[in-house]
Amino acid sequence: MNSNECTPCLKMAGNKVALMADIHSNYHAFKTCYEDAVKCGADNFIFLGDYVSDLAEPQKTMDLVYEIQSNYPTVCLRGNREGYMLDCESGISNFAPGSKSGSLLFTYEHLRKKDLNFFRGLKISDIVEINGVRIEIAHAAMDNDRYYFDSNDGHTADIFPQMKCNYLLTGHSHKQYIQRSFGKTIINPGSVGIPHGGTKNPNYALLDTSNGDVSCVFREVPYDMDDAIHSQFTEGLVDCAKYWAIGILYDIITGEECVLKLLKCVQEANGIYDEEVWRLAAIRLGMKLTEQEILDFSRNQPGR
Repeated sequence: MNSNECTPCLKMAGNKVALMADIHSNYHAFKTCYEDAVKCGADNFIFLGDYVSDLAEPQKTMDLVYEIQSNYPTVCLRGNREGYMLDCESGISNFAPGSKSGSLLFTYEHLRKKDLNFFRGLKISDIVEINGVRIEIAHAAMDNDRYYFDSNDGHTADIFPQMKCNYLLTGHSHKQYIQRSFGKTIINPGSVGIPHGGTKNPNYALLDTSNGDVSCVFREVPYDMDDAIHSQFTEGLVDCAKYWAIGILYDIITGEECVLKLLKCVQEANGIYDEEVWRLAAIRLGMKLTEQEILDFSRNQPGR
């Protein structure tokens, strides 16, 4: 018997599946993508994890996840960021104010018991069946919630022979792509909350399984990011993790991995615990530091 045939899986009904990943507490981007998916006729939702952290509205984000669950067949996976929250709850990890881990501390302190319980019940990977099509789903790899699939990385090709199904849906890299090999397909819907790869618009994927196969349409949905920028300051995330929080804003404004460039500068200066080192690194990278300056920078970007 083929190993595929005896692997238990979740079964979903419906034809159009909205596939979303890496929301990262960007409630405003998430709400926009959700509304777009509904308009496009989505009748199922699959979430690949990393609902929270980095932006300032984890509770609103989780409440929208729960609302979608109550209205549509929904499958949810756990991302590595939810794992960090559970590690903090159990005492495995400790977060502290400051740019090193203050963003994670802020997120943890703004989660409720029901959110942590929800995370605890999620898997990092699973297999679903939609209209007879069996599909592997994972936050990253099936056995590793931090593995980066990259369409330009030769190591990704090694995954195809290991796939139990003809399709793998994966997130974590924040970059939309489809890659095919060995008659199998990997689909990454990109990131709702912090898209990378050059796009500044929240992105997700719409899957259609009505013909007994999987077709994919990538969606990019413009939104007004002023609210996301504003909340980063008003909700207190900048107070708790100033330069990391500002670096994340540069990520969503530019579509580039600015916060990782910032982190690299800080690490090279051996100043991961020193806020002055973070400040100097942010200035060296040309980052504005006040809300109004960041709003002005955002509004002057092409396409806005």
